[in-house]
Amino acid sequence: MRRVRGFTLLEVLIALAILAISAAALLRQTQLQVKQQLELELKTYAMWVADDALSALTAQSQWPPLGRNEQHVLFREQDWLVTTDVQATPDPLLRKVEVGVNLAAENNANHSLVSFTTFRGRY
Repeated sequence: MRRVRGFTLLEVLIALAILAISAAALLRQTQLQVKQQLELELKTYAMWVADDALSALTAQSQWPPLGRNEQHVLFREQDWLVTTDVQATPDPLLRKVEVGVNLAAENNANHSLVSFTTFRGRY
């Protein structure tokens, strides 16, 4: 009697199980990478919006008034909330300026996607 060579059903099922587990892990890793890419894209856009707000503040000839100001900006088809907080410093000729940028839809004042701090002199 001649013996037929080949894979048993058990061997094929184990190979398919290993393949399915590998495919699931690969899919999960791909999802994480896409999510990280979207977050990085949002942070990059937020940095551009914050840099634009700081440039506009620096270009003004008048000294920025003390206090907090919120402004909605449309950039890349998204509504951004730009929060500018101007504070006094121990030096009367210097003011601290903090600019925070977040998506307007998130409405989270305690956390910004991007936050920049700079100082502006009187003269």
